[in-house]
Amino acid sequence: MFRVKMNKYLAQFAEVSILRSTGSCNFFGLESKGRKQIRGNGVLVLTTQELCFQMYLPTREWRIPLSSITSIETPKSHLGKTKFRPLLMVKFINNEGLPDSIAWWILELDKWVKDIQQAREKAKSSF
Repeated sequence: MFRVKMNKYLAQFAEVSILRSTGSCNFFGLESKGRKQIRGNGVLVLTTQELCFQMYLPTREWRIPLSSITSIETPKSHLGKTKFRPLLMVKFINNEGLPDSIAWWILELDKWVKDIQQAREKAKSSF
């Protein structure tokens, strides 16, 4: 079932360059929504313009333009939740113009951090 959802989500990016994607990550929440969020698995996609995540159940989506990302960190917890392993935490300016953060436990963390940083640099130089 999750593979079908992942493939359907990835199909939305047919006209966009996908730099990295995975259907195996665990969402730890969006800071602005508070601590009482459920964790959930989903698909994470990095394109040349944004970082996108769709949670499988319940179906929810977040899109973060690379230009709004302020930093990338790797703490071991986010919003009081932990797996006792480093997480990918992205700090950004949300649609309301306020600082926010979102985090996932993800395989190949170092590669994700490097690829996001490189994509941000390339996006900055194209403006």
